[in-house]
Amino acid sequence: MRHYLSQISKRQEGIALVLSVLVLSNLLMITFIVTDVILRIGKTSREIGESEAAYFAAETAIEQAVYKIEKERDGSEIGTAVPPDIGFLNDFKATWRRYLSPINTTPIICVDDNNVSYIYTTVADVSDPLKGGNKSCLYTATAGNITKGNPLKVKLRGTKSFEINFNVAVPASLNFYPPSIDIDWPNNTPGRIVILSATGQEVIDTMDSPSQKKIPSSGQFGNTPNYRIRVLNNGFSDVTYDIGPHNSSPGNIMPVGIEIVGKGYFNNQKERIIVVDKKSWKIY
Repeated sequence: MRHYLSQISKRQEGIALVLSVLVLSNLLMITFIVTDVILRIGKTSREIGESEAAYFAAETAIEQAVYKIEKERDGSEIGTAVPPDIGFLNDFKATWRRYLSPINTTPIICVDDNNVSYIYTTVADVSDPLKGGNKSCLYTATAGNITKGNPLKVKLRGTKSFEINFNVAVPASLNFYPPSIDIDWPNNTPGRIVILSATGQEVIDTMDSPSQKKIPSSGQFGNTPNYRIRVLNNGFSDVTYDIGPHNSSPGNIMPVGIEIVGKGYFNNQKERIIVVDKKSWKIY
């Protein structure tokens, strides 16, 4: 009897030992899992922080560039794709690069009398009564860069105006503005073309003048032009004007906007990119 009780006691001790080992193993497993989760959360939080720092750097680069272009009309030091302008935030770990480039193409954009813009897919939509037929429109005959052979076409409704500005200084190494542009319009078109430049103002009566105007009439735009050009349709019918480079030489392309690219980095990694397009024209 005593021997039997001794065996039961040993079995109980063995079971207790096994249970203790199992409980300890489970506790260790839970500890490992919790530790792994904490490590993963910590790593993810750090990566989010680094991404935010990189994004903030890109945002800073863009905001400064937009201010210089809109308020100072000066993008000469913003940089080009090669080489870009480079800067950093206060901690030196977050850095940015920025540059600008010309926007030389345009979608088919039409604007109604309430200044609401519409994007269409084909040139035929410009005259479609249900689409651009009752709107002022901006487009090119074929998709691609705005050149002498593929000028910007501006269809203005009666009493509407179009303005395009070539008045932002750009980096000297950047091929941005053409040397000069032409504006063509149909004969006997009631309206005016107003040219504002650093030297003064010129007003052209499109009813009486030849149906083409070169701007500037002498010299070139260069990389620091100061021109604002406004076209007014004073009639009651639609008029389409052609605006494009004066010469057909390679590289003579007319921009209709500026693209600003800001890239932010944290420790030269975690790249974040922000792109802002600023159009150089408006219809009103």
